[in-house]
Amino acid sequence: MCGIAGWLGPPRDCAVLQAMMDSIAHRGPDGEGQSIVPLGNENFGFLGHRRLSIIDLAARQQPMESHDQRFSIVFNGEIYNYLELKDELRAKGAVFHTNCDTEVILEAWRFWGEDCLTRLRGMFAFALCDLKERRVFFARDPFGKKPLYYAPFQTSQGEGIVFGSEILALLRHPDVPQELNSSALYDYLCWRYVPAPHTFFQGIQKLLPGSLLTWQEGKWDERRYWLPPEEAPMSGPILTGDPVEAFLNVFEEAVRLRLRSDVPIGTFLSSGLDSTAVVATLRHLGISDIRTFSVGFTGDTAAELSDAAQLAQQLGTIHTPIELDTNHMVSLLPQLSLRRGAPLADPADMPIHMMSLEAGKNVKVVLSGEGADELFGGYPKHVAEQALGWMVPSGMLSLASHAFLSAEAIIPGNRKRLTIAARALKERDFSKRMVRWFGGLSSNERAAIWTGAHPSHAGANLIPFTAAKGASSLRRILHFDQTSWLPDNLLERMDRMTMAASIEGRAPFMDTHLAAFSARLPDHWRIKCRMTKRIMRTAFGNRVPQAVLERPKNGFRLPVSTWFKTELHDQFQDMMASDNAISKDFLHVAKISQIASDHHSGVQDHSKVLWSLFALETFLGEFFKEPLH
Repeated sequence: MCGIAGWLGPPRDCAVLQAMMDSIAHRGPDGEGQSIVPLGNENFGFLGHRRLSIIDLAARQQPMESHDQRFSIVFNGEIYNYLELKDELRAKGAVFHTNCDTEVILEAWRFWGEDCLTRLRGMFAFALCDLKERRVFFARDPFGKKPLYYAPFQTSQGEGIVFGSEILALLRHPDVPQELNSSALYDYLCWRYVPAPHTFFQGIQKLLPGSLLTWQEGKWDERRYWLPPEEAPMSGPILTGDPVEAFLNVFEEAVRLRLRSDVPIGTFLSSGLDSTAVVATLRHLGISDIRTFSVGFTGDTAAELSDAAQLAQQLGTIHTPIELDTNHMVSLLPQLSLRRGAPLADPADMPIHMMSLEAGKNVKVVLSGEGADELFGGYPKHVAEQALGWMVPSGMLSLASHAFLSAEAIIPGNRKRLTIAARALKERDFSKRMVRWFGGLSSNERAAIWTGAHPSHAGANLIPFTAAKGASSLRRILHFDQTSWLPDNLLERMDRMTMAASIEGRAPFMDTHLAAFSARLPDHWRIKCRMTKRIMRTAFGNRVPQAVLERPKNGFRLPVSTWFKTELHDQFQDMMASDNAISKDFLHVAKISQIASDHHSGVQDHSKVLWSLFALETFLGEFFKEPLH
């Protein structure tokens, strides 16, 4: 697990490469390396690497060359099935000089070329130079668990491309402009993240998950090498045999592979099903001395910490509870905005980072439950979308929306979720409905506060709504979650917040074999009536406490709504109205002030919108008030 940075093209002072590497030192505090490789026609590859030692601690630093010096690579991530691939390659005559997965990628590329990418089970982003062909290949793992940003540039000396694991590294290069992409700001208002391939920075793009970018003599092209299983048409029998047994076999293998490490491993543990399933599987595999970590907040009435502690005792883990004072949480926002290279639109980023810092005192790797909801249908929105399969043909969509609004009046505890559901179900257009599920501004609400130039694209059109033709409503939203919501938000958060604490996060649910299995499940094995993740609840019925199976979905309960009625109310109003506010060039300050006042007086809960705007202006201030070069 590491960080990479560099550029291809005309030469520059090596101090530039060092500055890029220094900006991501937190991703690899155990060592660094750099090299310059010739690529012909006065082009060079400047390759930098920061190392977090996880496997083969004695292996030489990257950049790593193949034994014949034809290939050179900088690699961020882990290939969990590297031992199996190594045996297969040895049978073909490959020669190995280390015990690390990086050398396996080099030899896999030699024998299989880009076809090797679909054989790699893990998380990865790498730049691989073929010095014989004078070509460079950039690849990113299928789900986008590891980041890779790039920025093409052109100077009087020629064309090139800058790359790195984090945006801050790219901005250290003089040929990458520090210029705000206002279209991304426009998209963010609805989605609360920027859909790939775009970023908040003009000229900087995300390499899409499951994609390969090829560069040669200043020319480059990008294409997908992996398609999510949800895009495959359903043909033939959906699933044969016992689905529960099949699920357990695939999931246990995914967990087993992610235990490969030469350093201590722990697990994040909430009181919910996903992380509990990971810990229960470790127990089933015979793993002892499991370290678990949970986070909660002083005064939290949800009793998350106590529930997690009780669960850890039942599972027999070495448990560390972390209780945080929310009063000082907001002070983390500027620093973590730099790490993420985007606004922290979900305040949960902060406790995840704090939990990572605490975990880092005992372990260097943590397992987590990310991806379970998006594979198997774990949110109320998934239940609602599945129901649309019969609501829309029956002309019942408006009736369903009215039912949710009526329920809001009689079930106060669920008011926020019911309101979101009611608003979402009013939207017949799939892309507009997705916006409503995420609680950002609707298109009309955005139009009311937007004063900047209208962007050249419509944000909803950026989202790859490409589920298989004829897919059910449930499969459509799961496909969306797996290709946009996960890589551009949740997995990005997991990477940045753990790596900012110099530890590695692994997600067993984000396994390509498990995703392929999930895509073959009938919908009723994901959701049946109101039971979410049915396959998981059935499979773990005898492995986890009954309370976990029955506990409703629960996230990090930060008191954001209270913050904007108390200490953050005046701070937010002053920040947005300040002459130095960057967002003033794009947003209607008076109307935003009215939204804040309505929240403060209890007219309507606008906490998600207010936090996303507060996080936005904080981020803009960190990146665009002063030059970073």
